[in-house]
Amino acid sequence: MKRTVVLLVTMIIGILSFPVIAKASGEDEVLAQINAYRSEQGLCELTMDEDLQEVALLRAVECSEKFSHVRPNGQAWYTISSLTNGENLAHAVNYNQQKPENVVLAWMLSPKHSANVLRTNFSTAGIAYYEGDNGEIYIACEFR
Repeated sequence: MKRTVVLLVTMIIGILSFPVIAKASGEDEVLAQINAYRSEQGLCELTMDEDLQEVALLRAVECSEKFSHVRPNGQAWYTISSLTNGENLAHAVNYNQQKPENVVLAWMLSPKHSANVLRTNFSTAGIAYYEGDNGEIYIACEFR
């Protein structure tokens, strides 16, 4: 019994002292990639905005229905919320396309999407990944 208690205490101490390494979410990694490009241009980093994240998730869900800057109801992207001043979208049909570095690289290769990433008056972003019924990933980034 004493040996079991010592072993149990040793295991608990080991578990509690083991460093916990949190894996960043895809959203956080996308923001880090965006901020790396902004930093290269001498721009301030964007911060994650929880309210914009909710808007981004709504847009990602909508994009699983109709992938477009025009919403499924026929209205323009910005009608989803007064909080958003810019939008970048991505549609990933395979694992490599959904990697944050590839999502942001695709945006940087597009003049209009790159302009949003590097817009000087943006200070916050909301980013969301959503897996549609078809198994494909839809990524929305809303800027303010």
